[in-house]
Amino acid sequence: MKTKSKLTALFMIFLFFEVSVNAQDEADRYPQRFRYRYVEPGAFQDTSKTAGFDPSLYHPFFIKSKDGQYSLNISAYAQLRYNVAFLSNTPDEINSTDLGYNLGRFRTFLEGNLTDKFYYHLRTNVNPSGKFELIAAYIQYNIDNKNWLRFGRQFMALSLEDWMYPLDLASIEFSAMDFEFAIWSSFGLQWRHVASEKFRTYASVGNGSYGGRRDFPAPAASDLALIARGEWNIMGGTWGRWDDMVGRRDKFPIGMLLGFSIGNQFRFDKEVIQTEANGGTQVNMDFSLQGENIHFFSAYNRTWKRYETGVGENAYREGFYTTLGYWLDNQWFSYARFDFVGKGNTPDPQNSLKNYAAPGAGISYYPFFFNNKVRFTLEFNHLSNPIDQTTVAPDGQLGFVPTPYGGQSSIRFQAQFGF
Repeated sequence: MKTKSKLTALFMIFLFFEVSVNAQDEADRYPQRFRYRYVEPGAFQDTSKTAGFDPSLYHPFFIKSKDGQYSLNISAYAQLRYNVAFLSNTPDEINSTDLGYNLGRFRTFLEGNLTDKFYYHLRTNVNPSGKFELIAAYIQYNIDNKNWLRFGRQFMALSLEDWMYPLDLASIEFSAMDFEFAIWSSFGLQWRHVASEKFRTYASVGNGSYGGRRDFPAPAASDLALIARGEWNIMGGTWGRWDDMVGRRDKFPIGMLLGFSIGNQFRFDKEVIQTEANGGTQVNMDFSLQGENIHFFSAYNRTWKRYETGVGENAYREGFYTTLGYWLDNQWFSYARFDFVGKGNTPDPQNSLKNYAAPGAGISYYPFFFNNKVRFTLEFNHLSNPIDQTTVAPDGQLGFVPTPYGGQSSIRFQAQFGF
Protein backbone atom coordinates (compact mmCIF):
# COMPACT_ATOMS: atom_id res chain seq x y z
CA MET A 1 0.00 0.00 0.00
CA LYS A 2 2.83 2.32 0.91
CA THR A 3 4.55 1.56 -2.39
CA LYS A 4 1.35 2.26 -4.31
CA SER A 5 1.00 5.63 -2.53
CA LYS A 6 4.56 6.53 -3.42
CA LEU A 7 3.99 5.63 -7.06
CA THR A 8 0.80 7.68 -7.11
CA ALA A 9 2.63 10.66 -5.60
CA LEU A 10 5.48 10.34 -8.10
CA PHE A 11 2.99 10.12 -10.96
CA MET A 12 1.19 13.28 -9.78
CA ILE A 13 4.50 15.14 -9.48
CA PHE A 14 5.47 14.01 -12.98
CA LEU A 15 2.08 15.03 -14.37
CA PHE A 16 2.34 18.47 -12.76
CA PHE A 17 5.85 18.90 -14.15
CA GLU A 18 4.77 17.80 -17.62
CA VAL A 19 1.84 20.27 -17.67
CA SER A 20 4.12 23.08 -16.47
CA VAL A 21 6.73 22.32 -19.13
CA ASN A 22 4.13 22.10 -21.89
CA ALA A 23 2.59 25.42 -20.82
CA GLN A 24 5.99 27.06 -20.73
CA ASP A 25 6.95 25.65 -24.13
CA GLU A 26 3.74 27.07 -25.60
CA ALA A 27 4.37 30.44 -23.98
CA ASP A 28 7.87 30.55 -25.43
CA ARG A 29 6.89 29.30 -28.88
CA TYR A 30 4.07 31.78 -29.34
CA PRO A 31 4.98 35.39 -28.51
CA GLN A 32 2.06 35.94 -26.10
CA ARG A 33 0.44 33.59 -23.63
CA PHE A 34 -2.84 35.41 -23.00
CA ARG A 35 -5.75 33.68 -24.67
CA TYR A 36 -9.53 33.90 -24.70
CA ARG A 37 -9.68 31.88 -21.50
CA TYR A 38 -7.01 31.12 -18.95
CA VAL A 39 -6.76 27.38 -19.61
CA GLU A 40 -4.11 25.03 -20.90
CA PRO A 41 -3.57 25.10 -24.70
CA GLY A 42 -5.68 22.51 -26.45
CA ALA A 43 -8.17 22.18 -23.59
CA PHE A 44 -11.11 22.80 -25.94
CA GLN A 45 -9.69 20.83 -28.82
CA ASP A 46 -11.07 17.46 -29.84
CA THR A 47 -7.93 15.52 -30.74
CA SER A 48 -9.85 13.63 -33.40
CA LYS A 49 -10.57 16.84 -35.34
CA THR A 50 -8.27 18.09 -38.07
CA ALA A 51 -9.84 21.57 -38.25
CA GLY A 52 -11.81 23.83 -35.93
CA PHE A 53 -11.69 26.65 -33.41
CA ASP A 54 -9.90 26.34 -30.07
CA PRO A 55 -10.31 29.50 -27.92
CA SER A 56 -7.54 28.36 -25.59
CA LEU A 57 -4.97 29.03 -28.35
CA TYR A 58 -3.56 32.46 -29.10
CA HIS A 59 -4.33 31.94 -32.81
CA PRO A 60 -7.60 30.01 -32.42
CA PHE A 61 -8.55 28.74 -35.91
CA PHE A 62 -6.58 25.60 -36.70
CA ILE A 63 -5.97 23.00 -39.38
CA LYS A 64 -3.79 20.03 -38.54
CA SER A 65 -2.79 16.61 -39.77
CA LYS A 66 -4.23 13.51 -38.17
CA ASP A 67 -0.96 12.72 -36.42
CA GLY A 68 -0.79 16.29 -35.07
CA GLN A 69 2.69 16.93 -36.50
CA TYR A 70 1.58 19.54 -39.05
CA SER A 71 -0.61 22.47 -38.02
CA LEU A 72 -1.78 25.82 -39.33
CA ASN A 73 -3.24 28.44 -36.99
CA ILE A 74 -4.98 31.60 -38.22
CA SER A 75 -5.88 34.87 -36.52
CA ALA A 76 -6.31 38.57 -37.22
CA TYR A 77 -6.96 41.83 -35.40
CA ALA A 78 -7.62 45.49 -36.18
CA GLN A 79 -7.12 48.77 -34.34
CA LEU A 80 -9.55 51.56 -35.28
CA ARG A 81 -9.04 55.04 -33.85
CA TYR A 82 -10.63 58.45 -33.62
CA ASN A 83 -8.19 61.24 -32.82
CA VAL A 84 -8.72 64.89 -31.76
CA ALA A 85 -5.68 67.18 -31.51
CA PHE A 86 -5.87 70.63 -29.89
CA LEU A 87 -3.12 72.96 -31.13
CA SER A 88 -1.87 76.03 -29.27
CA ASN A 89 -0.47 79.37 -30.47
CA THR A 90 -1.88 78.96 -33.97
CA PRO A 91 -2.57 82.04 -36.14
CA ASP A 92 -6.22 83.01 -36.63
CA GLU A 93 -6.27 81.60 -40.15
CA ILE A 94 -5.07 78.16 -38.96
CA ASN A 95 -7.57 75.72 -37.48
CA SER A 96 -6.56 74.93 -33.90
CA THR A 97 -8.42 71.60 -33.88
CA ASP A 98 -7.54 68.60 -36.00
CA LEU A 99 -9.75 65.52 -35.91
CA GLY A 100 -10.40 62.37 -37.87
CA TYR A 101 -10.50 58.59 -38.06
CA ASN A 102 -7.37 56.51 -38.33
CA LEU A 103 -6.60 52.86 -39.00
CA GLY A 104 -3.92 52.00 -36.49
CA ARG A 105 -3.22 48.68 -38.21
CA PHE A 106 -4.82 45.50 -39.47
CA ARG A 107 -2.77 42.34 -39.03
CA THR A 108 -3.19 38.73 -40.01
CA PHE A 109 -1.26 35.70 -38.76
CA LEU A 110 -0.57 32.33 -40.33
CA GLU A 111 1.62 30.16 -38.14
CA GLY A 112 2.08 26.60 -37.00
CA ASN A 113 4.28 23.53 -36.99
CA LEU A 114 5.76 21.59 -39.86
CA THR A 115 7.00 19.04 -37.30
CA ASP A 116 7.75 19.28 -33.58
CA LYS A 117 11.14 20.70 -34.61
CA PHE A 118 10.06 23.28 -37.19
CA TYR A 119 7.71 26.20 -36.54
CA TYR A 120 6.78 28.78 -39.20
CA HIS A 121 5.28 32.26 -38.93
CA LEU A 122 3.79 34.64 -41.54
CA ARG A 123 2.49 38.06 -40.48
CA THR A 124 0.99 40.73 -42.74
CA ASN A 125 -0.15 44.26 -42.02
CA VAL A 126 -2.23 47.02 -43.58
CA ASN A 127 -0.75 50.29 -42.32
CA PRO A 128 -2.53 53.65 -41.75
CA SER A 129 -1.81 54.62 -45.36
CA GLY A 130 -3.67 51.55 -46.58
CA LYS A 131 -0.52 49.86 -47.84
CA PHE A 132 0.01 46.11 -47.50
CA GLU A 133 3.18 44.99 -45.70
CA LEU A 134 4.74 41.59 -45.12
CA ILE A 135 6.32 42.29 -41.75
CA ALA A 136 7.30 38.78 -40.67
CA ALA A 137 8.06 35.59 -42.56
CA TYR A 138 10.39 33.17 -40.83
CA ILE A 139 10.97 29.55 -39.99
CA GLN A 140 12.10 28.49 -36.53
CA TYR A 141 14.14 25.39 -35.73
CA ASN A 142 13.57 24.17 -32.18
CA ILE A 143 16.93 22.70 -31.28
CA ASP A 144 15.79 21.71 -27.79
CA ASN A 145 13.84 23.19 -24.86
CA LYS A 146 16.54 25.81 -24.33
CA ASN A 147 17.47 26.87 -27.87
CA TRP A 148 15.87 27.89 -31.14
CA LEU A 149 17.06 29.44 -34.40
CA ARG A 150 14.91 31.72 -36.59
CA PHE A 151 15.68 32.56 -40.19
CA GLY A 152 13.82 35.13 -42.27
CA ARG A 153 12.10 38.47 -41.81
CA GLN A 154 11.43 38.97 -38.11
CA PHE A 155 11.58 41.31 -35.13
CA MET A 156 15.03 41.21 -33.55
CA ALA A 157 15.38 41.23 -29.76
CA LEU A 158 16.85 44.71 -29.38
CA SER A 159 14.11 46.86 -27.85
CA LEU A 160 11.71 45.04 -25.52
CA GLU A 161 8.89 47.44 -26.42
CA ASP A 162 9.36 46.86 -30.15
CA TRP A 163 9.40 43.09 -29.49
CA MET A 164 5.79 43.28 -28.25
CA TYR A 165 2.65 42.91 -30.33
CA PRO A 166 0.87 46.32 -30.52
CA LEU A 167 -2.28 44.87 -28.95
CA ASP A 168 -0.27 43.82 -25.88
CA LEU A 169 1.02 47.30 -24.99
CA ALA A 170 -0.30 49.15 -21.96
CA SER A 171 -1.15 52.19 -24.09
CA ILE A 172 -2.74 52.67 -27.50
CA GLU A 173 0.51 52.95 -29.44
CA PHE A 174 4.26 52.46 -29.26
CA SER A 175 6.31 55.31 -27.85
CA ALA A 176 7.96 58.07 -29.88
CA MET A 177 11.26 56.52 -28.78
CA ASP A 178 10.26 53.30 -30.54
CA PHE A 179 9.19 55.17 -33.69
CA GLU A 180 12.51 56.98 -33.83
CA PHE A 181 15.01 54.32 -32.83
CA ALA A 182 13.56 50.81 -33.21
CA ILE A 183 14.88 48.48 -35.90
CA TRP A 184 11.36 47.16 -36.67
CA SER A 185 11.38 43.90 -38.62
CA SER A 186 14.50 42.93 -40.51
CA PHE A 187 15.85 39.97 -42.42
CA GLY A 188 18.38 37.75 -40.72
CA LEU A 189 19.23 34.88 -38.41
CA GLN A 190 18.37 34.99 -34.70
CA TRP A 191 19.30 32.60 -31.89
CA ARG A 192 17.74 32.37 -28.45
CA HIS A 193 19.20 30.49 -25.52
CA VAL A 194 17.37 30.00 -22.21
CA ALA A 195 20.06 29.27 -19.65
CA SER A 196 17.53 28.90 -16.82
CA GLU A 197 14.36 30.44 -15.42
CA LYS A 198 16.57 33.40 -14.45
CA PHE A 199 18.63 34.15 -17.56
CA ARG A 200 18.14 34.07 -21.32
CA THR A 201 20.02 35.62 -24.24
CA TYR A 202 19.41 36.51 -27.88
CA ALA A 203 21.91 37.09 -30.69
CA SER A 204 21.22 37.99 -34.31
CA VAL A 205 22.83 38.99 -37.57
CA GLY A 206 20.79 40.69 -40.27
CA ASN A 207 20.40 43.68 -42.56
CA GLY A 208 18.91 46.08 -39.99
CA SER A 209 16.06 46.94 -42.33
CA TYR A 210 13.28 49.23 -41.11
CA GLY A 211 11.03 48.65 -44.09
CA GLY A 212 11.94 52.05 -45.54
CA ARG A 213 10.00 53.91 -42.85
CA ARG A 214 12.88 55.73 -41.18
CA ASP A 215 16.33 57.13 -41.97
CA PHE A 216 19.59 55.93 -40.47
CA PRO A 217 20.29 54.64 -37.79
CA ALA A 218 17.34 52.55 -38.87
CA PRO A 219 17.92 52.63 -42.63
CA ALA A 220 15.91 51.14 -45.44
CA ALA A 221 18.78 48.73 -46.05
CA SER A 222 22.02 48.70 -44.09
CA ASP A 223 24.59 46.15 -45.15
CA LEU A 224 24.99 44.43 -41.78
CA ALA A 225 23.44 44.57 -38.32
CA LEU A 226 24.73 42.70 -35.26
CA ILE A 227 22.44 42.58 -32.21
CA ALA A 228 22.65 40.96 -28.78
CA ARG A 229 20.27 41.04 -25.80
CA GLY A 230 20.35 39.57 -22.32
CA GLU A 231 17.49 39.32 -19.79
CA TRP A 232 17.51 38.62 -16.06
CA ASN A 233 14.25 37.33 -14.62
CA ILE A 234 15.02 38.64 -11.14
CA MET A 235 11.90 37.19 -9.57
CA GLY A 236 8.40 36.14 -10.49
CA GLY A 237 8.30 32.66 -12.00
CA THR A 238 8.38 31.67 -15.69
CA TRP A 239 9.30 33.74 -18.71
CA GLY A 240 5.76 33.60 -20.10
CA ARG A 241 4.51 36.29 -17.74
CA TRP A 242 6.65 38.92 -19.53
CA ASP A 243 5.00 38.41 -22.91
CA ASP A 244 2.88 41.55 -22.62
CA MET A 245 2.86 44.93 -20.88
CA VAL A 246 -0.44 44.82 -19.03
CA GLY A 247 -0.39 41.71 -16.79
CA ARG A 248 -3.61 40.69 -15.07
CA ARG A 249 -5.30 41.35 -11.73
CA ASP A 250 -4.50 38.96 -8.87
CA LYS A 251 -3.03 36.30 -11.16
CA PHE A 252 0.72 36.66 -10.69
CA PRO A 253 2.99 37.22 -7.67
CA ILE A 254 5.33 40.19 -7.82
CA GLY A 255 7.99 39.87 -10.51
CA MET A 256 10.91 41.87 -11.89
CA LEU A 257 12.73 41.71 -15.23
CA LEU A 258 15.90 43.54 -16.25
CA GLY A 259 17.05 43.69 -19.86
CA PHE A 260 20.09 45.07 -21.70
CA SER A 261 20.80 45.07 -25.44
CA ILE A 262 23.24 46.50 -27.92
CA GLY A 263 23.12 46.72 -31.70
CA ASN A 264 25.61 47.85 -34.32
CA GLN A 265 24.87 48.62 -37.97
CA PHE A 266 27.34 49.02 -40.82
CA ARG A 267 27.30 50.40 -44.35
CA PHE A 268 30.02 49.45 -46.82
CA ASP A 269 28.81 51.04 -50.06
CA LYS A 270 31.50 53.63 -50.77
CA GLU A 271 29.18 55.79 -52.86
CA VAL A 272 26.45 55.89 -50.20
CA ILE A 273 28.73 56.74 -47.26
CA GLN A 274 30.09 59.78 -49.10
CA THR A 275 26.81 61.54 -48.31
CA GLU A 276 25.18 59.46 -45.54
CA ALA A 277 26.13 57.86 -42.23
CA ASN A 278 28.39 54.82 -42.45
CA GLY A 279 27.19 53.17 -39.27
CA GLY A 280 25.37 53.41 -35.98
CA THR A 281 25.27 51.93 -32.51
CA GLN A 282 22.30 51.55 -30.17
CA VAL A 283 22.10 50.65 -26.49
CA ASN A 284 18.85 49.78 -24.68
CA MET A 285 18.17 49.21 -21.00
CA ASP A 286 14.74 48.31 -19.62
CA PHE A 287 13.13 47.32 -16.34
CA SER A 288 9.72 45.68 -15.87
CA LEU A 289 7.77 45.05 -12.70
CA GLN A 290 4.50 43.18 -12.26
CA GLY A 291 2.53 42.99 -9.06
CA GLU A 292 -0.87 41.61 -8.24
CA ASN A 293 -2.60 44.67 -9.71
CA ILE A 294 0.14 46.73 -11.38
CA HIS A 295 2.48 46.65 -14.32
CA PHE A 296 5.44 49.05 -14.58
CA PHE A 297 7.80 49.42 -17.54
CA SER A 298 10.69 51.79 -18.03
CA ALA A 299 13.27 51.93 -20.84
CA TYR A 300 16.21 54.09 -21.90
CA ASN A 301 17.76 54.27 -25.36
CA ARG A 302 20.84 55.98 -26.77
CA THR A 303 21.64 55.81 -30.48
CA TRP A 304 24.79 57.08 -32.19
CA LYS A 305 25.41 57.94 -35.87
CA ARG A 306 28.86 57.64 -37.41
CA TYR A 307 30.14 59.39 -40.53
CA GLU A 308 33.22 59.26 -42.71
CA THR A 309 35.66 62.08 -42.08
CA GLY A 310 34.41 65.26 -43.73
CA VAL A 311 30.97 63.86 -44.54
CA GLY A 312 29.15 64.66 -41.33
CA GLU A 313 29.47 65.16 -37.60
CA ASN A 314 29.13 62.11 -35.36
CA ALA A 315 26.12 62.59 -33.09
CA TYR A 316 23.86 60.85 -30.62
CA ARG A 317 20.23 61.05 -29.59
CA GLU A 318 18.49 59.44 -26.65
CA GLY A 319 15.04 58.51 -25.46
CA PHE A 320 13.17 57.47 -22.34
CA TYR A 321 9.78 55.85 -21.96
CA THR A 322 7.79 54.62 -18.99
CA THR A 323 4.29 53.36 -18.25
CA LEU A 324 2.58 52.54 -14.97
CA GLY A 325 -0.63 50.53 -15.18
CA TYR A 326 -3.11 49.60 -12.47
CA TRP A 327 -6.02 47.14 -12.66
CA LEU A 328 -9.12 48.68 -11.11
CA ASP A 329 -10.88 45.30 -11.38
CA ASN A 330 -10.70 42.30 -13.71
CA GLN A 331 -11.73 44.32 -16.78
CA TRP A 332 -10.76 47.98 -16.22
CA PHE A 333 -7.09 48.91 -16.64
CA SER A 334 -5.82 52.45 -16.02
CA TYR A 335 -2.36 53.73 -16.92
CA ALA A 336 -0.08 56.75 -17.06
CA ARG A 337 2.78 57.18 -19.53
CA PHE A 338 5.68 59.54 -20.18
CA ASP A 339 7.41 59.75 -23.55
CA PHE A 340 10.72 61.56 -24.10
CA VAL A 341 13.07 61.89 -27.07
CA GLY A 342 16.04 64.18 -26.51
CA LYS A 343 17.82 66.15 -29.22
CA GLY A 344 21.17 64.92 -27.88
CA ASN A 345 24.10 66.63 -29.57
CA THR A 346 22.45 66.70 -33.00
CA PRO A 347 23.99 69.56 -35.02
CA ASP A 348 21.66 72.56 -34.72
CA PRO A 349 23.06 75.67 -36.48
CA GLN A 350 19.99 77.75 -35.62
CA ASN A 351 19.81 76.49 -32.03
CA SER A 352 16.07 75.87 -32.46
CA LEU A 353 15.74 72.14 -31.72
CA LYS A 354 13.70 71.17 -28.65
CA ASN A 355 13.14 67.97 -26.74
CA TYR A 356 10.03 65.86 -27.29
CA ALA A 357 8.32 65.40 -23.91
CA ALA A 358 4.78 64.02 -23.74
CA PRO A 359 3.01 62.87 -20.56
CA GLY A 360 -0.27 61.01 -20.94
CA ALA A 361 -2.88 58.81 -19.28
CA GLY A 362 -5.57 56.41 -20.36
CA ILE A 363 -8.07 53.76 -19.38
CA SER A 364 -8.98 50.50 -21.14
CA TYR A 365 -11.90 48.13 -20.87
CA TYR A 366 -11.29 44.42 -21.56
CA PRO A 367 -14.62 42.62 -22.13
CA PHE A 368 -12.99 39.17 -21.89
CA PHE A 369 -10.69 38.45 -18.99
CA PHE A 370 -7.26 37.18 -20.15
CA ASN A 371 -7.76 38.29 -23.73
CA ASN A 372 -5.83 41.30 -25.03
CA LYS A 373 -7.29 41.12 -28.52
CA VAL A 374 -10.52 42.86 -27.58
CA ARG A 375 -10.34 46.15 -25.71
CA PHE A 376 -11.61 49.73 -25.84
CA THR A 377 -9.26 52.53 -24.84
CA LEU A 378 -9.55 56.28 -24.19
CA GLU A 379 -6.21 58.11 -23.94
CA PHE A 380 -5.02 61.69 -23.37
CA ASN A 381 -1.53 63.00 -24.24
CA HIS A 382 0.12 66.42 -24.13
CA LEU A 383 3.19 67.55 -26.06
CA SER A 384 4.83 70.60 -24.55
CA ASN A 385 6.90 71.76 -27.57
CA PRO A 386 6.03 72.19 -31.27
CA ILE A 387 6.57 68.78 -32.82
CA ASP A 388 8.18 70.37 -35.91
CA GLN A 389 10.97 71.68 -33.68
CA THR A 390 11.82 68.26 -32.22
CA THR A 391 13.83 65.47 -33.85
CA VAL A 392 10.71 63.24 -33.88
CA ALA A 393 9.12 62.89 -37.29
CA PRO A 394 5.42 63.91 -37.17
CA ASP A 395 3.33 60.77 -37.39
CA GLY A 396 -0.40 60.41 -36.86
CA GLN A 397 0.26 57.14 -35.05
CA LEU A 398 1.53 59.18 -32.09
CA GLY A 399 -1.67 61.23 -31.91
CA PHE A 400 0.03 64.55 -32.74
CA VAL A 401 -0.06 66.49 -36.02
CA PRO A 402 2.64 68.61 -37.69
CA THR A 403 2.78 72.17 -36.35
CA PRO A 404 5.56 74.75 -35.79
CA TYR A 405 3.50 77.04 -33.56
CA GLY A 406 3.31 75.52 -30.09
CA GLY A 407 2.47 72.50 -28.00
CA GLN A 408 -0.64 70.39 -28.46
CA SER A 409 -2.89 67.95 -26.68
CA SER A 410 -4.65 64.92 -28.09
CA ILE A 411 -7.58 62.78 -27.06
CA ARG A 412 -8.03 59.51 -28.88
CA PHE A 413 -10.31 56.53 -28.71
CA GLN A 414 -9.41 53.08 -29.99
CA ALA A 415 -11.50 49.98 -30.62
CA GLN A 416 -9.27 46.93 -30.78
CA PHE A 417 -10.75 43.59 -31.77
CA GLY A 418 -9.76 40.32 -33.38
CA PHE A 419 -9.87 36.57 -33.15
